[in-house]
Amino acid sequence: MRPTSGDFESREGHRPYIADYLLHLPDAVDDAAGVPGLEIYRAIAAHCAAHVVETRRPICADALDPLQVALVSLIEDARVEALAIRRFPGLQLLWSRLHFATPQMSTSIGGHLDRLARSLLDPAYRDDDPWIGEGRALFGAAAERLDDNRISREIGVALAQRLAQKKIPFDPRCDLQSAPYRDDNRYFWQFREFDPVRAAAAGYATLRQVRRTVNVMEMVNEVDVETAGDDAQEVWVLASELFPYEDRGTSYNELEGQEPLPDPYHYAEWDYQIQLERPLWTTVVEKRARPGDLQVVADIAARYRREIQRMRFVLDALQPQGVQRIRKLEDGDEIDLDASIAGLTDIRLGHQPDPRIMMRSVRRTRDLSILVLLDLSESTNERVHAQKCSVLDLTRRACVLLADAINKVGDPFAIHGFCSDGRHEVAYYRFKDFAESWDDQPKARLAGMIGQLSTRMGAAIRHAGHHLGRQRSAKRLLLVITDGEPADVDVRDPQYLRQDAKKAVEEVARAGVTAFCLSLDPRADAYVSRIFGQRNYLVVDQVERLPERLPQLYAGLTR
Repeated sequence: MRPTSGDFESREGHRPYIADYLLHLPDAVDDAAGVPGLEIYRAIAAHCAAHVVETRRPICADALDPLQVALVSLIEDARVEALAIRRFPGLQLLWSRLHFATPQMSTSIGGHLDRLARSLLDPAYRDDDPWIGEGRALFGAAAERLDDNRISREIGVALAQRLAQKKIPFDPRCDLQSAPYRDDNRYFWQFREFDPVRAAAAGYATLRQVRRTVNVMEMVNEVDVETAGDDAQEVWVLASELFPYEDRGTSYNELEGQEPLPDPYHYAEWDYQIQLERPLWTTVVEKRARPGDLQVVADIAARYRREIQRMRFVLDALQPQGVQRIRKLEDGDEIDLDASIAGLTDIRLGHQPDPRIMMRSVRRTRDLSILVLLDLSESTNERVHAQKCSVLDLTRRACVLLADAINKVGDPFAIHGFCSDGRHEVAYYRFKDFAESWDDQPKARLAGMIGQLSTRMGAAIRHAGHHLGRQRSAKRLLLVITDGEPADVDVRDPQYLRQDAKKAVEEVARAGVTAFCLSLDPRADAYVSRIFGQRNYLVVDQVERLPERLPQLYAGLTR
């Protein structure tokens, strides 16, 4: 089973459905006519499960009109429910309580469908309509053949022909079964696929797009068609990238081509109200970071030259010290000659000698990987109080100084960013990866980063933990820099994404990743400690000091 909210894919009455052997059920059900929502939820799950168990072959919809499709669906629902009731008799009471049709509902096709559905399930229901009686008789006569769903098509088509004689208008969108527990029946219908050969024979113009792999000379000599779009008859593909004659390390695809669609990453999300995870609820899409002007990074280094010089002494202390000797040990690897001579001197003088005459050589190395995760939401474009720059500008400056500091120490590091536009569009940007050098390319990506959209922090933390999990370092640190609390366009409850972010921090912690938050929100004390813990956050009240504080924070966390 998979929980779904009101945004069903079908959007047809917000009804449950079955797809890929998964029961897509609503995440919350309201009470109806005195029946508790929990009982309705059980009825939905049981009905969908009956379809999965008892519908062993699809029903072909060829040559059926909409009214026939509606009647066949109703008979198929009754068939699987009758088979399920044979195994579990208590299901009849569960389902019959959710049918509210009466004989007076005779003015619409939907009313007739509800009356027939109730009559086939509830033997105590009385209805004098001859059409209802005929439906009961046909279904009762087929009681021994209910294992074969072809009986549903036969009965449904026959009843549709009788109902059409009443001359009642039928609207497929409105005249639906009103029982709140039944699904949309997409599970068992089979529609004939489009056949291009038969379509061409029928007179339709069909064009098949052909993809050809060509060599460089064919590609260069071909005339470019400016009006060609995605519907072109032929698409030519090179086996390798094509670079301009004045080769500057940038291919034509990077200059003019469209960005290829990356593979999405799906992550669960924690719902604190039901205390359960929504499986595969969010989608993270890695997008290519657009490069900017390198002069922006050069200006930052020139402006903060004094801070860089001041940090040099702190960074020198973080450098690996190589092999160090630990003296005055009672149990060590070798004898300390100086301590041995001092001990012999004490013996000659009649004093008690110091037994700590051993020493050990210890190799001091730094085994640390750090990933800096930047919040790139729309709020980062706001101006800092009494400053001409935005929060995003200060974040960029702080990242440049921090990257210079980490690069000097030699720790592997990465700089990523994120923003979101709903749970299915969490954009993730990789400005610098662990394997990349701190050179012009990652600097240009940092210069070109922009702030937009919202902040779905939990999904971004899980994806950052995925990248950090690939590092073999003994200590892995995730440094989140944000200017506000988690929020997104499809979430109204402010606690929902906070609790999910807290759960994401706990998940990456179990994988050996320590998450630390540097918040630029003066009001962050109210929520950031609940997400990251009492000791794993720092609130910078004076945002303009961020470029100075961030390298100092890194030195303190990795000392």
